Amino acid sequence: MKILVNLIQLAIITAIILPVLYIWETDKVDKFCKKIEPGITQEKYLDLVEQHNVKLTEVVGDGILGGHWHATVKTHLPLLQYHCQTKGVSKLVVTADIVKSLESETDVLDVN
Repeated sequence: MKILVNLIQLAIITAIILPVLYIWETDKVDKFCKKIEPGITQEKYLDLVEQHNVKLTEVVGDGILGGHWHATVKTHLPLLQYHCQTKGVSKLVVTADIVKSLESETDVLDVN
């Protein structure tokens, strides 16, 4: 009986905390993505990642000699598929868009 009571308490606490974490994490990614302006350098971009305490993942591409690259900034919640997709050319950022989907762009591209 005590285990059942503990499980119910855990479920109630989880039901309270998860929505708060969801709002907090998505707000951090939103604020970060709104700060990204076309034409900023990769150094400034990385500084913004550090300032906003967001998780930079999936940096793909060649940023040297005019190469195209893209990066994804995700929330710290592993099940939340809400992220900011950034694309750039050489050492400059071109676009930054919020993506709310079940699959990221690189997941779709890797379906071979």
